[in-house]
Amino acid sequence: MSIFAIADLHLGLSVDKPMDVFGPAWNDHVSRLEENWRAKIRPEDTVLIPGDISWGISMEEALADLKFIESLPGTKILSKGNHDYWWGTTKKVEDFMAANGLTSMKILKNKGFVVENTLIAGTRGWILPENPESKKDDEKIYLREVGRLERSLVDSLSAFEAGEVPSAEAPVKEAEPDITSVRRIAMLHYPPIYDPGRENGFTETLEKYGVDLCIYGHLHGRAHQSAFNGEKNGVSYRLIAADYLKFDPIEV
Repeated sequence: MSIFAIADLHLGLSVDKPMDVFGPAWNDHVSRLEENWRAKIRPEDTVLIPGDISWGISMEEALADLKFIESLPGTKILSKGNHDYWWGTTKKVEDFMAANGLTSMKILKNKGFVVENTLIAGTRGWILPENPESKKDDEKIYLREVGRLERSLVDSLSAFEAGEVPSAEAPVKEAEPDITSVRRIAMLHYPPIYDPGRENGFTETLEKYGVDLCIYGHLHGRAHQSAFNGEKNGVSYRLIAADYLKFDPIEV
C-alpha cells in the first residue's frame, strides 16, 4: 500500500469552467490526470487531495466531478479548498456521498485518519498574518484554522491509540508523548509557510505534534516560485498543486 497526493484538481465536468483559460499548462488536464493516476495508483493505495476539487457551487453540480474521482482507483481523503463552494457541513457531504454510492472517499475535517502506520491530519488553512493582504477578519479565520489543525492532529494520534477514528467533537487534549513509531502527514490547502525564517501558528503546531511531512496546494503558475519546498525544524514542506506536479500524483 502506498500514499499519493495531489491538490487543486479544479474539476468542472458539469459546469462551464475550462481551465485552459489559465494557460497551456492546463490544456486537457482532466484526461492527463486520469492517465497518470491509473498508471501508478492501485485499489489498495490512498490518495490525499487537499482542496479545490470541484468548481461546482452545489453538491449536485459537484456530483459529476465526485463520480469521476470515485471511478479512479484507491481510497481518497479529501479536504476543503477556498474554491470548494459545493462543500457543506461534514454530515451533509458524507450523507450526499453515501446516497450517491461514493464509497471510496473520506472527508477530513476536525478529525484524523490512520493509514497503516501513517497518521493523516489537516485543515484548509488560511492567509498568513505576514501576508500584506491579511485583514482583521482574516486573523480570526487563521486562528480558527490553526485550532482545527491541532484538533485533527490530536484526533489522528487518538485514532492510532484506539484503533479507530474518534468523533470530531472530541475535546482537544495533549498528544501522547510515547507514540514515536508512526509517520505523520498533514495536508493543508493554503501554504502554511513562505519564509522559513518566520514562525506562525501552523508551523508551530506542526512542530509541536512531530509532523514529518506537510503537503499543500493553492499556488499556481508564477506563484510556484514563492512556494517553500524544504525542511524547517524537522518538518518537510512540499507543494503538490496539480499544475506544479504536471497532473501526476506524487508518492509521499
